[in-house]
Amino acid sequence: MGPQMADTEEKARTIRLERLRTMVEKHLDLAPAALETLLSELRIGEAQSDLWERLHAAAARDDQELELAEAYRKATVDRRLKQLPPAAAADLLMHAADFSQGVIGDGDGAEIYLRAVLQIIPNHAEAFARLERRFDAAGDKRQLVELYASVVATPPRRPDEMANRIVNEIAQLTAKSRLSDDACKRLMALVPVSLPMLGVLEAHCLKTGRPRLACELLEEAIEKHGLTETRIIDQRRRLIDLYLGEAAQPEKSITHIEILLLRDPNDARTRDAGRHLLSNREVATRAAEALQTARRKSQLPGAS
Repeated sequence: MGPQMADTEEKARTIRLERLRTMVEKHLDLAPAALETLLSELRIGEAQSDLWERLHAAAARDDQELELAEAYRKATVDRRLKQLPPAAAADLLMHAADFSQGVIGDGDGAEIYLRAVLQIIPNHAEAFARLERRFDAAGDKRQLVELYASVVATPPRRPDEMANRIVNEIAQLTAKSRLSDDACKRLMALVPVSLPMLGVLEAHCLKTGRPRLACELLEEAIEKHGLTETRIIDQRRRLIDLYLGEAAQPEKSITHIEILLLRDPNDARTRDAGRHLLSNREVATRAAEALQTARRKSQLPGAS
Protein backbone atom coordinates (compact mmCIF):
# COMPACT_ATOMS: atom_id res chain seq x y z
CA MET A 1 0.00 0.00 0.00
CA GLY A 2 1.46 3.34 -1.09
CA PRO A 3 1.68 6.40 1.17
CA GLN A 4 -1.10 8.20 -0.69
CA MET A 5 -3.55 5.29 -0.37
CA ALA A 6 -2.69 4.86 3.30
CA ASP A 7 -3.33 8.54 3.87
CA THR A 8 -6.67 8.31 2.06
CA GLU A 9 -7.76 5.33 4.17
CA GLU A 10 -6.77 7.08 7.38
CA LYS A 11 -8.82 10.12 6.39
CA ALA A 12 -11.83 7.87 5.66
CA ARG A 13 -11.38 6.23 9.05
CA THR A 14 -11.29 9.61 10.78
CA ILE A 15 -14.49 10.66 9.01
CA ARG A 16 -16.26 7.43 10.04
CA LEU A 17 -15.26 7.88 13.67
CA GLU A 18 -16.39 11.51 13.73
CA ARG A 19 -19.72 10.54 12.21
CA LEU A 20 -20.10 7.85 14.87
CA ARG A 21 -19.24 10.27 17.69
CA THR A 22 -21.85 12.69 16.38
CA MET A 23 -24.50 9.97 16.26
CA VAL A 24 -23.88 8.73 19.80
CA GLU A 25 -23.81 12.27 21.16
CA LYS A 26 -26.86 13.64 19.33
CA HIS A 27 -29.10 11.02 17.78
CA LEU A 28 -28.51 7.38 16.85
CA ASP A 29 -30.55 6.43 13.81
CA LEU A 30 -28.19 3.97 12.07
CA ALA A 31 -27.28 1.44 14.73
CA PRO A 32 -26.00 -1.22 12.25
CA ALA A 33 -23.72 1.31 10.55
CA ALA A 34 -22.40 2.46 13.92
CA LEU A 35 -21.61 -1.13 14.87
CA GLU A 36 -19.83 -1.73 11.56
CA THR A 37 -17.61 1.29 12.23
CA LEU A 38 -16.56 -0.17 15.55
CA LEU A 39 -16.02 -3.55 13.92
CA SER A 40 -13.63 -1.89 11.48
CA GLU A 41 -11.73 -0.54 14.46
CA LEU A 42 -11.51 -4.00 16.04
CA ARG A 43 -10.04 -5.39 12.84
CA ILE A 44 -7.08 -3.01 13.08
CA GLY A 45 -6.61 -3.58 16.79
CA GLU A 46 -8.27 -0.42 18.10
CA ALA A 47 -10.46 -1.22 21.11
CA GLN A 48 -12.39 2.11 21.27
CA SER A 49 -13.90 0.93 24.57
CA ASP A 50 -15.47 4.30 25.34
CA LEU A 51 -17.29 4.42 22.00
CA TRP A 52 -18.78 0.94 22.53
CA GLU A 53 -20.23 2.06 25.86
CA ARG A 54 -21.54 5.28 24.36
CA LEU A 55 -23.13 3.36 21.49
CA HIS A 56 -25.02 1.18 23.96
CA ALA A 57 -26.19 4.22 25.90
CA ALA A 58 -27.30 5.95 22.71
CA ALA A 59 -29.28 2.88 21.59
CA ALA A 60 -31.17 2.95 24.90
CA ARG A 61 -31.69 6.72 24.67
CA ASP A 62 -32.95 6.76 21.07
CA ASP A 63 -35.09 3.61 21.09
CA GLN A 64 -32.63 1.67 18.94
CA GLU A 65 -32.23 -1.35 21.22
CA LEU A 66 -33.87 -3.85 18.87
CA GLU A 67 -31.95 -2.54 15.86
CA LEU A 68 -28.62 -2.82 17.64
CA ALA A 69 -29.50 -6.25 19.05
CA GLU A 70 -30.19 -7.48 15.51
CA ALA A 71 -26.97 -5.90 14.26
CA TYR A 72 -25.05 -7.78 16.95
CA ARG A 73 -26.78 -11.01 16.00
CA LYS A 74 -25.74 -10.61 12.37
CA ALA A 75 -22.20 -9.55 13.25
CA THR A 76 -21.60 -12.59 15.47
CA VAL A 77 -22.57 -15.41 13.14
CA ASP A 78 -19.77 -17.95 12.70
CA ARG A 79 -18.91 -16.83 9.18
CA ARG A 80 -18.28 -13.24 10.23
CA LEU A 81 -16.49 -14.13 13.47
CA LYS A 82 -14.01 -16.25 11.54
CA GLN A 83 -13.03 -13.17 9.53
CA LEU A 84 -11.75 -11.52 12.72
CA PRO A 85 -8.60 -12.33 14.69
CA PRO A 86 -9.53 -14.43 17.77
CA ALA A 87 -8.94 -11.59 20.23
CA ALA A 88 -11.09 -9.20 18.16
CA ALA A 89 -13.87 -11.79 17.81
CA ALA A 90 -13.85 -12.32 21.58
CA ASP A 91 -14.02 -8.55 22.16
CA LEU A 92 -17.02 -8.27 19.84
CA LEU A 93 -18.82 -11.07 21.66
CA MET A 94 -18.07 -9.50 25.05
CA HIS A 95 -19.59 -6.20 23.85
CA ALA A 96 -22.61 -8.13 22.59
CA ALA A 97 -22.95 -9.78 26.00
CA ASP A 98 -22.65 -6.39 27.74
CA PHE A 99 -25.42 -4.99 25.56
CA SER A 100 -27.69 -8.02 25.99
CA GLN A 101 -27.34 -8.09 29.75
CA GLY A 102 -26.94 -4.42 30.58
CA VAL A 103 -29.22 -2.68 28.09
CA ILE A 104 -31.97 -5.06 27.07
CA GLY A 105 -31.84 -7.30 30.14
CA ASP A 106 -31.48 -10.51 28.18
CA GLY A 107 -29.41 -12.75 30.45
CA ASP A 108 -29.96 -15.81 28.28
CA GLY A 109 -28.70 -13.95 25.23
CA ALA A 110 -25.65 -12.74 27.13
CA GLU A 111 -24.93 -16.33 28.16
CA ILE A 112 -24.89 -17.43 24.52
CA TYR A 113 -22.34 -14.73 23.67
CA LEU A 114 -20.16 -15.54 26.69
CA ARG A 115 -20.15 -19.23 25.81
CA ALA A 116 -19.07 -18.30 22.28
CA VAL A 117 -16.15 -16.33 23.75
CA LEU A 118 -14.92 -19.45 25.55
CA GLN A 119 -15.14 -21.44 22.35
CA ILE A 120 -12.66 -18.99 20.82
CA ILE A 121 -10.49 -18.29 23.89
CA PRO A 122 -11.14 -21.02 26.49
CA ASN A 123 -9.10 -19.28 29.20
CA HIS A 124 -10.87 -15.92 28.81
CA ALA A 125 -11.04 -15.00 32.49
CA GLU A 126 -13.86 -12.44 32.33
CA ALA A 127 -16.23 -14.56 30.22
CA PHE A 128 -15.60 -17.54 32.49
CA ALA A 129 -16.12 -15.51 35.68
CA ARG A 130 -19.39 -14.02 34.43
CA LEU A 131 -20.81 -17.41 33.51
CA GLU A 132 -19.63 -18.86 36.80
CA ARG A 133 -21.40 -16.09 38.72
CA ARG A 134 -24.56 -16.61 36.66
CA PHE A 135 -24.76 -20.34 37.37
CA ASP A 136 -23.79 -19.82 41.00
CA ALA A 137 -26.55 -17.27 41.46
CA ALA A 138 -29.07 -19.62 39.85
CA GLY A 139 -27.91 -22.58 41.93
CA ASP A 140 -27.43 -24.50 38.69
CA LYS A 141 -24.72 -26.99 39.66
CA ARG A 142 -24.98 -29.03 36.46
CA GLN A 143 -24.42 -26.01 34.24
CA LEU A 144 -21.59 -24.91 36.50
CA VAL A 145 -19.78 -28.24 36.14
CA GLU A 146 -20.41 -28.26 32.38
CA LEU A 147 -18.79 -24.81 32.29
CA TYR A 148 -15.72 -26.07 34.15
CA ALA A 149 -15.49 -29.06 31.82
CA SER A 150 -15.57 -26.81 28.74
CA VAL A 151 -12.40 -24.98 29.83
CA VAL A 152 -10.49 -27.81 31.51
CA ALA A 153 -7.88 -28.08 28.74
CA THR A 154 -6.80 -24.46 29.31
CA PRO A 155 -8.21 -23.57 32.72
CA PRO A 156 -8.59 -19.87 33.64
CA ARG A 157 -7.44 -20.66 37.19
CA ARG A 158 -5.30 -23.24 38.97
CA PRO A 159 -6.36 -26.80 38.00
CA ASP A 160 -6.24 -28.10 41.59
CA GLU A 161 -8.42 -25.21 42.78
CA MET A 162 -10.95 -25.90 40.03
CA ALA A 163 -10.83 -29.64 40.71
CA ASN A 164 -11.73 -29.23 44.38
CA ARG A 165 -14.76 -27.13 43.47
CA ILE A 166 -15.84 -29.55 40.74
CA VAL A 167 -15.61 -32.61 43.01
CA ASN A 168 -17.84 -30.92 45.57
CA GLU A 169 -20.40 -29.86 42.94
CA ILE A 170 -20.59 -33.26 41.23
CA ALA A 171 -21.08 -35.01 44.55
CA GLN A 172 -24.23 -32.92 45.07
CA LEU A 173 -25.78 -33.61 41.65
CA THR A 174 -28.93 -35.69 41.66
CA ALA A 175 -29.77 -38.49 39.24
CA LYS A 176 -31.83 -36.00 37.24
CA SER A 177 -28.91 -33.56 36.92
CA ARG A 178 -27.04 -35.57 34.32
CA LEU A 179 -23.70 -34.27 33.07
CA SER A 180 -23.03 -34.82 29.39
CA ASP A 181 -20.79 -37.71 28.40
CA ASP A 182 -18.38 -35.19 26.91
CA ALA A 183 -18.14 -33.25 30.19
CA CYS A 184 -17.38 -36.42 32.13
CA LYS A 185 -14.63 -37.35 29.68
CA ARG A 186 -13.10 -33.86 29.69
CA LEU A 187 -12.99 -33.74 33.49
CA MET A 188 -10.77 -36.83 33.54
CA ALA A 189 -7.91 -34.47 32.70
CA LEU A 190 -8.06 -33.32 36.35
CA VAL A 191 -7.54 -36.80 37.84
CA PRO A 192 -3.75 -36.32 38.14
CA VAL A 193 -4.29 -33.29 40.42
CA SER A 194 -7.37 -34.65 42.19
CA LEU A 195 -7.79 -38.40 42.63
CA PRO A 196 -11.28 -37.95 44.18
CA MET A 197 -12.38 -36.73 40.73
CA LEU A 198 -12.31 -40.30 39.46
CA GLY A 199 -14.52 -41.55 42.27
CA VAL A 200 -17.16 -38.84 41.94
CA LEU A 201 -17.29 -39.23 38.15
CA GLU A 202 -17.75 -42.99 38.46
CA ALA A 203 -20.47 -42.52 41.07
CA HIS A 204 -22.21 -39.89 38.93
CA CYS A 205 -22.19 -42.15 35.86
CA LEU A 206 -23.69 -45.00 37.86
CA LYS A 207 -26.24 -42.73 39.51
CA THR A 208 -27.36 -41.51 36.07
CA GLY A 209 -27.58 -44.98 34.53
CA ARG A 210 -24.34 -45.03 32.52
CA PRO A 211 -22.21 -47.92 33.86
CA ARG A 212 -20.47 -48.36 30.52
CA LEU A 213 -19.31 -44.76 30.59
CA ALA A 214 -18.04 -45.35 34.13
CA CYS A 215 -16.01 -48.29 32.79
CA GLU A 216 -14.63 -46.16 29.99
CA LEU A 217 -13.43 -43.56 32.49
CA LEU A 218 -11.82 -46.19 34.75
CA GLU A 219 -10.03 -47.73 31.76
CA GLU A 220 -8.70 -44.31 30.82
CA ALA A 221 -7.49 -43.70 34.39
CA ILE A 222 -5.46 -46.92 34.30
CA GLU A 223 -3.92 -46.15 30.91
CA LYS A 224 -3.24 -42.44 31.08
CA HIS A 225 -3.36 -40.79 34.46
CA GLY A 226 -0.38 -42.05 36.44
CA LEU A 227 -2.16 -43.97 39.19
CA THR A 228 -0.09 -45.86 41.72
CA GLU A 229 0.17 -49.62 41.29
CA THR A 230 -2.10 -50.14 44.29
CA ARG A 231 -4.73 -47.82 42.78
CA ILE A 232 -4.48 -49.57 39.42
CA ILE A 233 -5.13 -52.94 41.06
CA ASP A 234 -8.16 -51.47 42.83
CA GLN A 235 -9.48 -50.05 39.55
CA ARG A 236 -8.99 -53.38 37.76
CA ARG A 237 -11.03 -55.10 40.47
CA ARG A 238 -13.70 -52.46 40.18
CA LEU A 239 -13.82 -52.86 36.39
CA ILE A 240 -14.24 -56.62 36.69
CA ASP A 241 -17.20 -56.09 39.02
CA LEU A 242 -18.79 -53.53 36.71
CA TYR A 243 -18.26 -55.54 33.51
CA LEU A 244 -19.73 -58.65 35.10
CA GLY A 245 -22.54 -56.67 36.71
CA GLU A 246 -24.13 -53.34 35.81
CA ALA A 247 -22.25 -52.77 32.54
CA ALA A 248 -23.24 -56.23 31.25
CA GLN A 249 -20.05 -56.59 29.16
CA PRO A 250 -18.44 -59.67 30.75
CA GLU A 251 -16.03 -60.25 27.87
CA LYS A 252 -14.31 -56.92 28.61
CA SER A 253 -13.25 -58.11 32.05
CA ILE A 254 -10.91 -60.80 30.70
CA THR A 255 -7.83 -58.60 30.31
CA HIS A 256 -8.08 -57.42 33.90
CA ILE A 257 -8.63 -60.99 35.13
CA GLU A 258 -5.54 -62.18 33.23
CA ILE A 259 -3.38 -59.38 34.65
CA LEU A 260 -4.53 -59.86 38.24
CA LEU A 261 -4.05 -63.65 38.12
CA LEU A 262 -0.53 -63.24 36.75
CA ARG A 263 0.20 -60.95 39.67
CA ASP A 264 -1.44 -63.21 42.27
CA PRO A 265 -2.47 -66.69 41.12
CA ASN A 266 -4.11 -67.32 44.50
CA ASP A 267 -6.50 -64.39 44.18
CA ALA A 268 -9.78 -66.20 44.96
CA ARG A 269 -12.00 -63.29 43.97
CA THR A 270 -10.39 -63.01 40.53
CA ARG A 271 -10.45 -66.77 40.04
CA ASP A 272 -14.19 -66.73 40.65
CA ALA A 273 -14.54 -64.01 38.00
CA GLY A 274 -12.50 -66.11 35.57
CA ARG A 275 -14.71 -69.13 36.16
CA HIS A 276 -17.72 -66.94 35.42
CA LEU A 277 -16.32 -66.41 31.92
CA LEU A 278 -15.93 -70.10 31.08
CA SER A 279 -19.45 -70.06 29.67
CA ASN A 280 -18.77 -66.96 27.54
CA ARG A 281 -17.97 -68.12 24.01
CA GLU A 282 -16.08 -64.96 23.14
CA VAL A 283 -13.46 -65.29 25.89
CA ALA A 284 -13.91 -68.80 27.31
CA THR A 285 -10.58 -70.00 25.93
CA ARG A 286 -8.68 -67.07 27.43
CA ALA A 287 -10.42 -67.55 30.76
CA ALA A 288 -9.55 -71.25 30.84
CA GLU A 289 -5.90 -70.54 30.01
CA ALA A 290 -5.69 -67.83 32.69
CA LEU A 291 -7.15 -70.16 35.31
CA GLN A 292 -4.91 -73.05 34.27
CA THR A 293 -1.81 -70.84 34.45
CA ALA A 294 -2.86 -69.57 37.86
CA ARG A 295 -3.35 -73.12 39.14
CA ARG A 296 0.12 -74.17 37.92
CA LYS A 297 1.80 -71.12 39.46
CA SER A 298 -0.04 -71.51 42.75
CA GLN A 299 1.34 -75.07 43.05
CA LEU A 300 4.96 -74.08 42.52
CA PRO A 301 7.25 -74.17 45.56
CA GLY A 302 7.26 -70.80 47.29
CA ALA A 303 3.99 -69.66 45.68
CA SER A 304 1.80 -67.67 48.04
